[in-house]
Amino acid sequence: MGLKDRVGDVRRAAGAGLDKATTVGREKAESLDKEALSAAGRGAVATARQADDWVLNQLRAVRPPALPLTEAWKLSIGGIVAAHPKAPRLTGRLLAPLDRLGAIAIGPDEIGFDGDTVEWGRVTEVRTRPLTDLAVGAVWDFAIDDLRTRLPPVPGRKWAVTKILQVLLAMTVDLEKQIEAAEEDDAPRLVACEIVHRGRIQRNKQSTTGLFSALALCALPQVGETLAAAAGERGVPVVAAEPYEHVSANERVLRMRRQREVLAAQAHELENAADEDD
Repeated sequence: MGLKDRVGDVRRAAGAGLDKATTVGREKAESLDKEALSAAGRGAVATARQADDWVLNQLRAVRPPALPLTEAWKLSIGGIVAAHPKAPRLTGRLLAPLDRLGAIAIGPDEIGFDGDTVEWGRVTEVRTRPLTDLAVGAVWDFAIDDLRTRLPPVPGRKWAVTKILQVLLAMTVDLEKQIEAAEEDDAPRLVACEIVHRGRIQRNKQSTTGLFSALALCALPQVGETLAAAAGERGVPVVAAEPYEHVSANERVLRMRRQREVLAAQAHELENAADEDD
């Protein structure tokens, strides 16, 4: 069985467990069996701990764009991984295609998420969401196969994909802590995570953060604040997005943990697999 098949088996098994847990219902969320939630990521604890320090240190070192905007600024998941002290040579070039899966661009001329940039003159709204909403939104539509199909099968690919999963894993841990802390605050912290703009034929279109971009905006609130402030300087309204379904605080954290277990299982399986198809 090839590496892709094994990773797929792990993801399918984890997904089946998540589906079963979801059917339990909101009223039973607090009583979900802890062992069932952690089964998908068993054996991945060491992987997560290895990731935490270097990922969060990389993020803390990021300088947000300065106002007024005078030059283009970008943060990408590929750039974070390429800065790892053990990154193979040419990793940055290898990971360039991943901008479409995880990047934030803010500049004097255009802004955007995940490779989808738009000129400021076409932006009609910047929308915000409470930090807690990002635990239950569509940003979790993410699969390891999206990474693998976008990267050429060259030496170093497995290392890069493993590190990307570790980045996401460490950032979900950070978001979970923020969500738990946010429940004690009177006013929820808002994250600028959606851009509405005119299309080429005047229809409004929407650009929304993906998983990495959303997590990065949560970990680096000053980036979203700069985006919102830059919009205000240009007369672009900053408004609240329509809320997602109402979900209790406990279930938000449970969903976060289930998603993290899937990422942990993928990272652990990939890290321990042979390099047969790199």
